[in-house]
Amino acid sequence: MGELDEIYSNYAEEVFKYLMYLCHNADLSEELTQETFYQAVKSIDRYNGECKMSVWLCQIAKHSYYKHLERNKKQQRHMFQDDTLHTSPEAEFIHSEDKIALYRIIHLLEEPYKEVLLLRILGGLVSKK
Repeated sequence: MGELDEIYSNYAEEVFKYLMYLCHNADLSEELTQETFYQAVKSIDRYNGECKMSVWLCQIAKHSYYKHLERNKKQQRHMFQDDTLHTSPEAEFIHSEDKIALYRIIHLLEEPYKEVLLLRILGGLVSKK
């Protein structure tokens, strides 16, 4: 266990700083640093020494961050679906009235502004520069 403590003390700060660079959140970086070392302990037998230990740990950290983002995205998607299922008739009516008002305003625009806006809203198209 002493070797693992030494690895942690030598590389924890570097992994933390790398995660701060990725997510810009100290609490999340701390949590993901712990997750990184947990995953490293679980898979230490796969470390073959072909790269520096710090590089290997930062790769694990990056994957931990990506897993966190994916979990977050799924949770947000699930929450959004729950919200849309529980909207009140009043909220739906207001939303439809807002859409009608928006389309009336767009209709008053001159070309090509009207066309560009409609393509973005209805077609999901964006201009490339």
